[in-house]
Amino acid sequence: MKRIYQLLLATLALPFLVAVGHSASAPTPEEIWKSLEKLPPAEREKKLIEGAKKEGEMLWYTNSGIENATRYTQAFKKNYPFINAQVWRAKTRQVTQRAISEAAAGKHFVDIIKPSTDLLPVMLDKNLIGKYETPGRAIYPAVAKSPFYTSINYAFRVFAFNPRKVNAKDAPRSWEDLLQAKWKNEILFDESSLEEVMALLGAWGRDRTVNYLNKLTQQNLLIRVGRDTTTQMMMAGEGNLAVTTYAYNNESLKAAGAPVDWVAEDLIPTLIYPLTMARNAPHPYAAALFYDFMISEEGQRLIAREGRVVAHPKVEPIYPRMKELQNLLGTPRIQLNTLEQNAKLLKDGVQILDEVVLKRKSSSH
Repeated sequence: MKRIYQLLLATLALPFLVAVGHSASAPTPEEIWKSLEKLPPAEREKKLIEGAKKEGEMLWYTNSGIENATRYTQAFKKNYPFINAQVWRAKTRQVTQRAISEAAAGKHFVDIIKPSTDLLPVMLDKNLIGKYETPGRAIYPAVAKSPFYTSINYAFRVFAFNPRKVNAKDAPRSWEDLLQAKWKNEILFDESSLEEVMALLGAWGRDRTVNYLNKLTQQNLLIRVGRDTTTQMMMAGEGNLAVTTYAYNNESLKAAGAPVDWVAEDLIPTLIYPLTMARNAPHPYAAALFYDFMISEEGQRLIAREGRVVAHPKVEPIYPRMKELQNLLGTPRIQLNTLEQNAKLLKDGVQILDEVVLKRKSSSH
């Protein structure tokens, strides 16, 4: 009887032991991505497709505008109709906070994350980003990639003005010009302008940045939510300037006949928008295909078509003025903080934005 009881226990435990053994031997996403590196291109693609068909879906967290992000996923689905590519869009700080909160709770939903380089160090510090090497990265310049990301585009933040109310020769050309009395009550400012604050910190240091922003806030900034929103409000006449705007958006609107023009100021805050893989991506094969698509020439042309400057060296900007900005990369006019700078400056940047500019208790405490 004792022998039968032992056999019964062993039989009942077998499925559990098999499941545990299978779980223990299952490769991590990074191990899967590493295993792909030495495969010939055709075999690599075949393996990715086989794995992605089994997964059937993927989830991307991004700060891209929802219309643009949807356009990218739809184009991707045309190439891989068996993958239900889903997207969740929010501001960069919300994207980062969600990824961190979910990981802390042991919930792994996201496969791919697109933040900005100012907040990427937080996720790297918490070991949320995986390493993914793919043949498509080889053509990218060193400044546009690291072991943890590939840049899908640059963002240049410039001063926009309404040409119906401001003559081009009178538009501000520098950050100091914004302190002139004529701009009081006329400056629209996006509340999420952490990147601009960190760029000033990187170029000027804390004391000069705080001193300057204290003076700027005395201009009674018209603080609103969203860079596109501030531009639209400026065109509608709420303020004559919008100073934390996207150059590509201004140029696109101008080309369509909207009442907007812009100035590339003396110090241009510039960002890399990094495409990253979640280290615990639940759909590593589908994620790899989407990542490869976004950094491919096809994917980069989708982004460039919006007027943006992309990092792929074969894809040129569609607007001459955006090409001029691209040519400024690497010069003192462009403030493009490194990851190391952003890691050091983040806490100060959040505190200064919240307490000096927005006059509220800082979330960095």
